[in-house]
Amino acid sequence: MSTQTTTKAGALDQWISELSTAGLDAPWAQPGPLIRPKASAMKPRVWRWREIEPHVRRTPEFMQPGRGAERRILRLDNPGVPERTAGHTISVAVQYLLPGEVAPAHRHTPNAIRFMLHGEGAYTTIEGDKYAMRRGDLVVTPSMTWHDHGNEGAGPVIWTDGLDSPIVRYLETLHMEPFEGETQPVRTGPPARHLCYRWATAYAELVRRSTGEPDPFDDIIMEYVDPATGRSVVPALGCFLQMLRPGARTRAHRETSSAVYHVVAGSGYTEIDGVRHEWSEGDFVAVPPRAAHAHGNAGSAPAILFSFQDVPLLKALGFYRVEPA
Repeated sequence: MSTQTTTKAGALDQWISELSTAGLDAPWAQPGPLIRPKASAMKPRVWRWREIEPHVRRTPEFMQPGRGAERRILRLDNPGVPERTAGHTISVAVQYLLPGEVAPAHRHTPNAIRFMLHGEGAYTTIEGDKYAMRRGDLVVTPSMTWHDHGNEGAGPVIWTDGLDSPIVRYLETLHMEPFEGETQPVRTGPPARHLCYRWATAYAELVRRSTGEPDPFDDIIMEYVDPATGRSVVPALGCFLQMLRPGARTRAHRETSSAVYHVVAGSGYTEIDGVRHEWSEGDFVAVPPRAAHAHGNAGSAPAILFSFQDVPLLKALGFYRVEPA
């Protein structure tokens, strides 16, 4: 290297240092493309229900049971996501309430979605409207709506929560506040908004669609939508119910969106970037954005999957793409 080249390189380094001190950056001065691609932090992951459930049922040992129980949750932790959430845009947790317990009312900027897993007697009250939660039911608590949960049954109840809190945190608009009192007054009459989607109705629609043409990437799939608008249940997250019929194998594809699946019934597998991940009832599966993936069911009974997906957010921003892998 010539003395002139060495001097020039040293001057460039000195100038870049001065830029940094001034709060500036010259990305063109570094090797590589001007806009550098970013690898996904979210990693493929399967969380096994046989491992989750024992830990969930132990939570009362460490959070005092009682009428004023706070949210007794275990959050799915993706090894690639610094915020320790299931995905970079989706937080998923499993929540547990004992008989007679109440999770006190509060509200927050993230939207939250509850999908009921086990037990009888659970409810969520949203802005004074009380919704019973039975296995397979979906309940939506939109941003900044007052909500509390309770268990009026004889045994524990378990549901899964999906929130867009990683997005809200990234946008620096995360906020939560308690209600003045443990529970809200319950209003009589029909609910003001459609915030509860019953399992019987959703499953019947899935079965109806199973007699038609399958989707090449998902076999039989439907999205829960707000009947008042026809749009996804919340702006940043979509909720989907999916059937993989016996013997089904979907076509491998990539999406710019990400997803976290919960296995409602049956068993099967998802291949993600060439790695086969087996799953069975109760398990959760994370599929990162742009990962080549396909689903399969080698069994003799249908497999039913519920999923949280950030498709609505990507579509709203104009970034949603799907293509065969």
